[in-house]
Amino acid sequence: MFPIINIGPLAIQAPELLLVIGIYFSILLAEKTATSFDENPNQISNLVFIYFVSTIILGRIAYILRFSALFIEKPLSIISIDKNLFDFNSGLILSIIVAVIYIQKKKLVLFKVMDALAIPLLSFLLFFFLAQYASGNLYGKPSDLRWSIYLWGMQRHPLPIYYMIGVATILVWAFRFFKNKYSPGVFFTITLASLSILTVFLDYFNGNPQNLFQGINILQVIAWVVLFFCLYIIYDKIGKTKPQNFSG
Repeated sequence: MFPIINIGPLAIQAPELLLVIGIYFSILLAEKTATSFDENPNQISNLVFIYFVSTIILGRIAYILRFSALFIEKPLSIISIDKNLFDFNSGLILSIIVAVIYIQKKKLVLFKVMDALAIPLLSFLLFFFLAQYASGNLYGKPSDLRWSIYLWGMQRHPLPIYYMIGVATILVWAFRFFKNKYSPGVFFTITLASLSILTVFLDYFNGNPQNLFQGINILQVIAWVVLFFCLYIIYDKIGKTKPQNFSG
C-alpha cells in the first residue's frame, strides 16, 4: 500500500489526492457526455461539483450530530480537516437531496441527467477503489492465490484491484455504447445494474464486512434489491425504443 507519496520535502496523502483527481476527471467527463444526452455541459459539471462539496459539508454535519459531545468539548474541531471527523456515507446519501433540488431548479430532465452521469460515476469509482488500495482500508479475505497481496499480517485477496478491473470493464462497455439512443434512464440503469452485480459477487471476498446484521451481509442484500429494481426498469423500457446512433 502507499498511503503517503513523498515528493521532495512534501508528504502527500495518496488516498485523498487520488479522490481529488477522481472528482476532477469525473467533472471533465460530465461536460463531455452531457451533450450526448441533450443536457447543458456547464449545468451537469456544476451538478457534479455541488454534489461532492455537499457530501463534504453534510458529512461533517452528520458526524457533528452523531457525536455532539465531542464537539462541545472541542468546538474548533468543527472546522478540522481530519478525515476521521466525517460521516461520508450519510453525506453521500443526503447530498442526493441537494442534487435533486438543483436538477429541479435548473429544470433538467432527471433521467437524462442520470444517463449523462453514468460514465463520470464509473470514472470516479476507478479512482475511489485505487484510493482504497492505497490506504489499505478495503481488503480481502485471506488467500494463498498467486496474485494475493500481503496486508494486515497475512496474504489476502486484492479486493480493490478486483473492483477496479470490474469497474474498468463496465467503463469500456459504457464508452462503446453511450451514444446509442435508448429511453431516458436506461443507460444509467444498465450501468447501475452492472455495478450491483459486481458488488454482489465481489463483496463475498471482503475481509472486513462492517455491514453485517445477524450474519446477513446488508450490502449484498441492498445490491440484490437494486439489481432487481434495475432489471424491472430495463425490462419495462428497453423494448420501447430501439437503439439508434445519434446523428450529431
